[in-house]
Amino acid sequence: MLAAGRSQAEPEMARAALAELCRVYWAPLYGFVRSRGHTVHDAQDLTQSFFAYLLEHKVYARADRRKGKFRSFLLASLKNFLADAADRERTLKRGGAQIFLPLHEEQAQEAESLFQTHSGMNNEDRLFDHSWAEALVAAALERLSADYKREAKEQLFNELRIFIAGGAEPPPTYAELTDRLGITESTLRSHVTRLRGRYRQALRTEVRRTVNTEKQVDQELRELLHVLTEI
Repeated sequence: MLAAGRSQAEPEMARAALAELCRVYWAPLYGFVRSRGHTVHDAQDLTQSFFAYLLEHKVYARADRRKGKFRSFLLASLKNFLADAADRERTLKRGGAQIFLPLHEEQAQEAESLFQTHSGMNNEDRLFDHSWAEALVAAALERLSADYKREAKEQLFNELRIFIAGGAEPPPTYAELTDRLGITESTLRSHVTRLRGRYRQALRTEVRRTVNTEKQVDQELRELLHVLTEI
């Protein structure tokens, strides 16, 4: 989004930057719209329309990372967007939401699943925060997965990701993993330590795109951890 703001003279770069942030923020914003009582399809259209509106009117350029959290700016912009219901309806009828950001079925299903997971929350802002935290974690894991795949270590990542992402089942023992991977326990421990470090860095990278200083990155990460411990 901040790259998009810097690229106002380069529309294609702005579109690419917005599309990249849409990948992370689409589900949290969709969940917020759903929490306002909109149906699945209307919420999809409104969320798509909101991102199209951001790009068309360069709303993203108004974000000042020195004056607050980007996600707070984004949520406030969405609230203002939804408040003008008549204009939003006209935008949907024009099909404007489909101009800039194609919606993939898998993305829509994941967003609805995330909303259903937290739909029992009474506070729509907290629902947004929880969805934001989980979306950032998912983005960091996706980044890591791609990195390990490029390094021809996809199996290693798939075996070890439970140590950073958790899961319904307890993680396998080190003895089980050393047998499966054909490595020593000391090597396995080194891989797990390295993975955890890379995961922390991937999370910082995702947050860093939307704030101005490393201090703000630390603040956002503390908020992310606080939100996740509430889930």
